[in-house]
Amino acid sequence: MSASQIVSTITGWPGRKIIHHVLYVINLMTFSMLALRDWFNKNRLFDSRSYSATVAQIIFTGVDALPTITFLGLATGFIFTFRLISISNTLGGTEDITNLLISVICLSAGPFLAAIIIISRTGSAIVVDLGNMKLHGEIEALENLGININDYLIAPRIISTAISQLAITVYFTVIALLSGILISTVLINPTYFNFIFKISNSFTPYLISIFVVKNIIFGFVIATVACYNGLRVQSSATEVPQRTTASIVQSLSFVFVIDALLTLAIFI
Repeated sequence: MSASQIVSTITGWPGRKIIHHVLYVINLMTFSMLALRDWFNKNRLFDSRSYSATVAQIIFTGVDALPTITFLGLATGFIFTFRLISISNTLGGTEDITNLLISVICLSAGPFLAAIIIISRTGSAIVVDLGNMKLHGEIEALENLGININDYLIAPRIISTAISQLAITVYFTVIALLSGILISTVLINPTYFNFIFKISNSFTPYLISIFVVKNIIFGFVIATVACYNGLRVQSSATEVPQRTTASIVQSLSFVFVIDALLTLAIFI
């Protein structure tokens, strides 16, 4: 290989990688949009039969994860909320601590920790479930029966995961803030109980919209990546753990990138 060919290969590698990643993102977006289109076309509002799969997924993703979320919320309340409040006189006034708690606990730690739990529990379970169905021919059997898998399997998982991500994060942030404030009130100063009212009054509609949008996007992306990887299983049982690992890595990467982009959008 000549020097010019080597240089061309080296310089062309970043471009090929960028194109590959862009095409992958486009595939994911198309995959999720088609699934949601089929779901909304087939389901009617308040039709309980249409939402059974979605409700079941919400119970698995959200309700079953409450013990873990509760423990992490209490730990976060002691490690972060309590310690930030305890050194409030050193860091600045109560307004600065309030803004710091909202930024750290509500807009950063809460969504991120909830996303990690959903990736490890729900995301991996979705990949294994769909991968085994694909491997055993169940997906093909459903399609032969005229069942739209976008409506029956994919969209309910995407919608329920997005809802569960938001609900879990709300629960986590409430536990983390309340536990830290109550510990500070009991152990340091009773006046620290006022932080509850200061934080609630500091939550503007703009911050609430950022909080909701971030969590909905996190849940949406995690479920989309999991479903996409699950359906990519072809003919070997070894593909299931490979696709599961790929889904976890990709979901974490997307969460980091989305969080960074939204953080830039907030400050810009």
